[in-house]
Amino acid sequence: MVEGLVSFITTSVRGEQLERLFVQPYAVVAILRSLPPLARHMLLRLASTAGTVPAGKRTLADSWATSDGSSKLSAALCELAELGLLAKEPHDGQVTYTVNAGFQAQLRRTMCSGCACPLPGHPAAPVPSAAELDAYARRQWEALLLYLVNGNGTPPMAPPVLHATPIDIPSLLAAAGLMVKDECTLEQKITEHGFQFLLANLYSQLWSAVRQYLTLLNTAGGADLAVAINFLLRLGLQGAAAAMAHSQLDSAERTIAAHMCQLGLLMPVPGANELWLHPTRLAAVLAGGGRAGEAAVAPEEGYVIVESNFRVYAYTTSAVQVAVLRVFVRCDALLPNLFVGTITRESATNALDTGIAADQVVAFLRQHAHPRAAAKTPTVVTDQIRLWAQELKRLQEKNATLYDKFESKELYVGAVAHARQLNALLYSCEDRRQLVVESAFHGLMVGHLKERKQALGL
Repeated sequence: MVEGLVSFITTSVRGEQLERLFVQPYAVVAILRSLPPLARHMLLRLASTAGTVPAGKRTLADSWATSDGSSKLSAALCELAELGLLAKEPHDGQVTYTVNAGFQAQLRRTMCSGCACPLPGHPAAPVPSAAELDAYARRQWEALLLYLVNGNGTPPMAPPVLHATPIDIPSLLAAAGLMVKDECTLEQKITEHGFQFLLANLYSQLWSAVRQYLTLLNTAGGADLAVAINFLLRLGLQGAAAAMAHSQLDSAERTIAAHMCQLGLLMPVPGANELWLHPTRLAAVLAGGGRAGEAAVAPEEGYVIVESNFRVYAYTTSAVQVAVLRVFVRCDALLPNLFVGTITRESATNALDTGIAADQVVAFLRQHAHPRAAAKTPTVVTDQIRLWAQELKRLQEKNATLYDKFESKELYVGAVAHARQLNALLYSCEDRRQLVVESAFHGLMVGHLKERKQALGL
């Protein structure tokens, strides 16, 4: 999550929101960690100065590198300038590097005292077990995925104990390009990008949803954007063991916390006199970043067995996992804890026609392969899926016009030559005197045939 949020900060946050973010402790630590080693070293050096260092040759900054490393030094300083952490400004007749004042002050404070917020003590309520946290996160996230697949189900809702306006899940998914409203039925349906989203790993799915959430905040005016980013960074950097007291959050953070509970990143647990918010497995996955985040928490055990005869057995009770398999597997039988299906040419090509790549299907089968399967994903199956994908690419659809019943061979041969000259010939058969030409050239072909008929006296 740190890399994803830092990338979002550098590309989407500007002006006042960026200045507000630079004075937040968790944002400062996350940005510092994301920098390359040399840029990080330079920023720490500059932060220890008065904030202004002369630029150019034979200056203090230039003396920090040997002659061989001057280009790397310049590149590091330019990178800091692009991030808005460093600025070149005129000062007393010369150009100087000036560190962002808010960022420098917060960095110094964090280096001296750390960034952890004072914890309110142990929750005065039963602490949920890892299984309970995982069950809550799964229920919330699977509700979102099921709504994405079905389009007419019930999206995940924020727990009523938080008393906050929930995220508009349909609008969030539509803004992310995962769903679109059908003009005929007026119902939400999944898009090509939505199918690809279903096959993506958990971190990619989470970051796509969180990024779109932040984008909508920014579009709506950005009043809570800096607070939201800092809250998410705090959620990741404090660790999953740190519960939050709801009463110690300000009004903006309470709204964001309710939204994270709706997505399954936080679980609310009422106590005697306090409401506690516990980070879930999804928060750990998002904080870890990519597959490293999934490895940091207990990864889900594989459940799919694929045989060399294209039969698929999936030991699962999850409606979402069954719905994803139905995208490219024909369902033959569905039991309470077992999905039985077959990968057929029709089921695979239907999935490939929606924009899913063959490698995505193969990666999904390998990623969720059952650990006890002797051959996790047979090569004959993966190769055949790729061959079906290549067959779809070999065929191209074009509007065409068929010409036949030519009065003479000379007229037919001249028509073929003219179509070839126009680079519009798609098919020709001399025995049947048939000719297929792109429809865009129909007017030119008709004119040519009329002239040739008059010339040949036909």
